[in-house]
Amino acid sequence: MGMESPGFLAVWAVAMAAMMLPSELPLFRLAHATTRSVRHTALLVGGYGAVWLAVGVVAMQAPMLPEVWVLAGVAVYQLTPLKRRCLAVCRAPLARVLHGWHDGRLGAFRMGVENGLWCLGCCVGLTVALIALGMTNVLLMAAVAAAIFVEKATRFGVGASRLSAVGLATAGAVLWAT
Repeated sequence: MGMESPGFLAVWAVAMAAMMLPSELPLFRLAHATTRSVRHTALLVGGYGAVWLAVGVVAMQAPMLPEVWVLAGVAVYQLTPLKRRCLAVCRAPLARVLHGWHDGRLGAFRMGVENGLWCLGCCVGLTVALIALGMTNVLLMAAVAAAIFVEKATRFGVGASRLSAVGLATAGAVLWAT
C-alpha cells in the first residue's frame, strides 16, 4: 500500500494504536481512576489519537528522502535535548495528570492533544525511521514498538534512546556503504 492510498490512514491508525497506546496506558488508567468516567477517558484517548492521525496526514504528503539521510537525522534527533525533555515528560504520567489536568469534555480532549504532542516529541524520530524503512514490515514495526515502550515505560528509557541512536547510525552507515 502506497503513501497515497486511501487506506493508508486506516493502516496508520491501527499501527500507531498498536505501537503507541501500550506506553500510554499508565496515563489513561490514572486519568480514569481520577474521574471514574469512561467518557472523559475516551475523550482523552481521542485527543491523543487526533495528534497521531494528523501526523499520518502529514506523512502521506511528505516527500520520501533517501533512507541514509533519514536514519542519520533520526539518530541525531534521538540525542537531542528536545527528545530527552519529551521523554522525561512522557515517563511521568502522574505529573501529567497532576499538572496538566483540564476539567470537562473539552478539557479531556485538550489533555489528550497535549499528551499526544509530548508523545510525538518522544517518538517522531523512530516513527519517521519506520516510514522510511517500510511501515508494512511487521518485524520492523514490532522493533520500533518495543523501542518506544522501553524508552517511555521502563527505567532504561534514556539509555535505550541513546542505544537506538547508535543502532540507527549504524544502519545508516551500512546502507551508505552498500
